[in-house]
Amino acid sequence: MSGKKWSVWGVALLWALCVLPLANARAEQPGSSQSKKQAESSGYDLEGLTVTAEKRESSAQDIPVSVSVVNHASIVDNGLKNTVDLMDLVPNLYITDAGSGMVTYASMRGITGGMIQLPAIGFYVDDIYYPTLKYNLVDIERIEVLRGPQGTLYGRGAEAGVINIITRKPGDEWRNSLRAEVSSFDTYDVAGKISGPLVKNKLGLSAALHYLDTRGYLESKIDDADDLGSQENLDGRICLRFTPTDRLEMDLTYALMRYKQPKYAPFSLLDSDDPRKSITVDYEGDAKNDTDSLALRADYRFNKMRLVSITSARKDELSANNDVDFTAFDLMRLNIDRDLENVSQELRLLSDDAGSPWQWLLGLFALSEKDKRNYKTWMNFMNMGMGMPGEYLRQDSETQTTALAGFGQVSYTFDNLLTATLGLRYDREDKDFDYNQSPGGPTLGFMGYGPEQGDNSDTFDAWLPKASVSLHLFENLTPYASVSRGFRSGGFNDKEDLGTSYKPEFTWNYELGLKSSWLGGRLKVNTALFYIDWSDMQVEVSTLDGASVYIDNAAKASSQGAELEITAILAQGLELVAGASYTDAAYDDYQTGTESFGGNKVIDSPEYTLNLAATYRFGGGFSVNAGYRHFGKIYFDPANTTAQDNYGLARLKLGYESDTFDLYLFSRNLFDTDYFTRAFGSGGAWYGRAGAPLTIGAGLSIRF
Repeated sequence: MSGKKWSVWGVALLWALCVLPLANARAEQPGSSQSKKQAESSGYDLEGLTVTAEKRESSAQDIPVSVSVVNHASIVDNGLKNTVDLMDLVPNLYITDAGSGMVTYASMRGITGGMIQLPAIGFYVDDIYYPTLKYNLVDIERIEVLRGPQGTLYGRGAEAGVINIITRKPGDEWRNSLRAEVSSFDTYDVAGKISGPLVKNKLGLSAALHYLDTRGYLESKIDDADDLGSQENLDGRICLRFTPTDRLEMDLTYALMRYKQPKYAPFSLLDSDDPRKSITVDYEGDAKNDTDSLALRADYRFNKMRLVSITSARKDELSANNDVDFTAFDLMRLNIDRDLENVSQELRLLSDDAGSPWQWLLGLFALSEKDKRNYKTWMNFMNMGMGMPGEYLRQDSETQTTALAGFGQVSYTFDNLLTATLGLRYDREDKDFDYNQSPGGPTLGFMGYGPEQGDNSDTFDAWLPKASVSLHLFENLTPYASVSRGFRSGGFNDKEDLGTSYKPEFTWNYELGLKSSWLGGRLKVNTALFYIDWSDMQVEVSTLDGASVYIDNAAKASSQGAELEITAILAQGLELVAGASYTDAAYDDYQTGTESFGGNKVIDSPEYTLNLAATYRFGGGFSVNAGYRHFGKIYFDPANTTAQDNYGLARLKLGYESDTFDLYLFSRNLFDTDYFTRAFGSGGAWYGRAGAPLTIGAGLSIRF
């Protein structure tokens, strides 16, 4: 499941990398437009990145949290297209895309998400919670990735960490651009954005639109179809910023996503010779995800305080029709429809006096959510050869969630030498669950799938404390220590083991870290050590035939490891980001039936990660960006019998920059490495999603 193939394209791009400096041997004149563009394009502001990771503006080097920050220029330089690409620059982050635009799995420090579990990583865009991690990075100001539980400020969805995306807001001048790319597999990627004042100093507008069309890289082994995994995606966002006074700032934002996959058949056998060309299903399926969201954010400053209000409403409509026997025979299909609606409100009152040793924050949060799911499993293998149609099983459910939370955090700095922080959050969720199961034939009743309906309800609550201390003994060194509690809410099984409940999962996270700055701020080195203790760990348990899963509290586990992150300006025009992590995550106690998995590695979590990215701007506007990310062994089952071996992916981007346009060539998976991003067992066999192969493309970006 791992391998490297040197390609003609890969060698050609490496050759171009070597000869590009020779083609630009002339010296650049001081003060030229290229010099200005180079200065403005620096991807890494090492003088001090300001973040809002702790729901107030702070320096990333001062907060006692392991955090990576990716700003707008770095997103552009490294060619990051969506949240999955964050692994290029962020250590101890592993994200896999199921390919449908519906589900994205992520793990951090060994804490993972699953096919039907609540996410372990909180995902926020402009302070608004998103239930899925899939997001295209168009017109983004910066991305903050916080590692470790952030339950005190973020609540139930932040057990492993938080990804916090901040979009670019309208300013005092118009800033417009268009970007178009064409790449392998008939892929066309177009994005446009406008931003500027409608009424000077009072009302601004920003809008972004993104369109992607691709036939995909997967091929059928049965009929030679080469467009499995094709996608047609549309993303849009429009924001009005109203600043009636210098104290009040209001943002009204509407966003939409329209994701379609006309052919959704992404899984092949793990032992395939060429997994990208070994899809064996007879039914190609399809998938769709439509999302609309509306949010109003208001920020009012008064008497050295700030009052922040965030109101949001969101609606998701998702559907998928899959072949779930993964064979050339029409044995079993699964149709899924899901409607998810929620409305939320958060209020925060916080101090706004940078000169005070006291910094504090108080907040309230409320959410109302309705989650309707419909499963229809077609079992065409039943009654085969009898001249009768197969049977189907319909399972419908609705979960109504009402969530309330109160939280607070206070910090005090003693003589500019030591900062102590205490925080506490109380989360409460009331869930009501209704379900109905109806078989479409007589045989299913004898298999244990007879008519069934009922309801269930439960309350899940948690106290989520946090404590930290950081020292400021030297201007360039900030050691810190922290302890915090994480929480993943409980719920109800809506398909297998229908109607049963599972309890919340809790973690305690202990962390020691050191943030440092050297060479006048041109080099930053941050490290962290962590230990995590799980209780009531939620696991996905497979049914006997392996065709489906349900959630149970079946395990205790622990995770320990280390992280390293380096950001540097090595020379004029040469910038470097490097990261590494090691994670030893194992089940301490995990028993299912007669099997014991105690001592085995936690699934879907790489043992280590490595990432390296460098950008070099030559004279005359030419630039090169190169990157490499590497993952250690990843187990797919708790028995640790099936795994993806360690593998690495390289990328390269060559470009020319001017004041008004950028022209570039790019490649991802430069050496055409074979790998699987996700796998599962079914019917005694193992299937997985093959990662994207070598991709070559060209792009043009115009600013006006």
